[in-house]
Amino acid sequence: MKHIFNISERALTINKKRNKMKIIMVGGGGASIVCANTLRLLRNHAQIDIYTRRERTAYTPCEQPFFLRNVLTFDEMFYANLEWFASKKIGLYTQRNVETIDRERKIIMVDGEEISYDILLINTGAKSKMPPVPGFKGERVLSLISDLKSAKQIESILPIGKSAVIIGGGVVGLEMAETLIKKSYSQVSIIVSSENILSQQLDPDMAKWLEPDIINAGVSLYLSTSIKKAILTDENVKIFLSGDKLIEADWAFISKGIVPDTDLAMNAGLKIGKTGGIEVNKYLQTSDPSIYAAGDCVEGWHMLSGKKFINGLATNSNRNGRVIARNIHFGNVVPFAGALHTFGAEIFGKTVVSVGLTERKSSEEGLDAISVKRTSKTRKKMFNGEDIRIKLFADPEKQTLIGAQLIGPREVSRIGERIILMVGEEIPLAKISQYETIFSPPLSNAYDIITNGIDILISNIIEMGKEIKWE
Repeated sequence: MKHIFNISERALTINKKRNKMKIIMVGGGGASIVCANTLRLLRNHAQIDIYTRRERTAYTPCEQPFFLRNVLTFDEMFYANLEWFASKKIGLYTQRNVETIDRERKIIMVDGEEISYDILLINTGAKSKMPPVPGFKGERVLSLISDLKSAKQIESILPIGKSAVIIGGGVVGLEMAETLIKKSYSQVSIIVSSENILSQQLDPDMAKWLEPDIINAGVSLYLSTSIKKAILTDENVKIFLSGDKLIEADWAFISKGIVPDTDLAMNAGLKIGKTGGIEVNKYLQTSDPSIYAAGDCVEGWHMLSGKKFINGLATNSNRNGRVIARNIHFGNVVPFAGALHTFGAEIFGKTVVSVGLTERKSSEEGLDAISVKRTSKTRKKMFNGEDIRIKLFADPEKQTLIGAQLIGPREVSRIGERIILMVGEEIPLAKISQYETIFSPPLSNAYDIITNGIDILISNIIEMGKEIKWE
């Protein structure tokens, strides 16, 4: 109790100072909005102002494919309006460009105007990664990025064509392919440089289980394929592939990942990490203690290995925002836990979930991981059970889970959330095997697929001559 009392007393003192502060946030992404809202939930009355180049903010970029498919309207992507910002006493300044940061004077330059700050949050997001392909520039080449202008532009051009090629086999490219199929495009091709789709989330043996659904939907899939050059005309795009293959399409969509937008931070002299993201400490402070950074522009780290990587997920940005708000309010007492490379998406009718390390990544980490694959049903067939496939990875030395991949119906996302805790908290396999699971014939199986996989991993570790840590 003494420790809690000390933190509370310290927080009270700091909070009195924080309430008089001026907090400026550069960029209107999720991290800024969540940070500002969390500060208000903590009853922090500091002045908060958000400056963004966007016309509108407080929307969910991941919902753009569903807007393009007419599943939801443009306005339904927004989770907050101007009235909400006003009610929270959060200043929102749209279509404003933050040009420079003067760290010594604690001033930002916004469209020629000097604005002071006590605490600054950089949330400048990321830019689309462009492939180094000769000729890949013109009106018929579009980048799949999170900006609303991009979504509106794509919406306007979709009715014009009937064929498209997508460069990149990640989730954004796959979601765009499904959108085009639903929009009655007769020819959709995906060019993937790696040996499988979703190569950052799935191993080839798991990706193979998903690929038939994509091909059967009418998509041509080119794996382990490079692009030699592109020729753009007024009528179409000609793309020349390795193996002397030529693809002609009305549109080309680029989805090769993201590059952190660190120009503002770099020009201000802040440290940039080896991954290209802004370097931050465990409290998400930059090399300047008065400046925090969050979201896609930040160099994050893996919760288990500590390895640095760029985590371009909305949930990561939101978590960043909450942690920064608490550290501003209480004074750097909440360390950011890192991330588990968690992923989930619905691709051509199947839900794909990945947590932790893949086989390739565990090998890169120098781990001699063991794995097990299982195929089952969510429940018995007479209760409308659906196929589910999982792959679990374990560290035989620590005897803990280090990763999982799942493909199946939507409920695998909920199974994945169980696994996040198992991996993140490094719960021993033997303990997981003893956990209760919810069972009722219409809901699940008495011997669920995760427990079954864990038991097989335990058996494999025993066969390796290792003693199981039962307690």
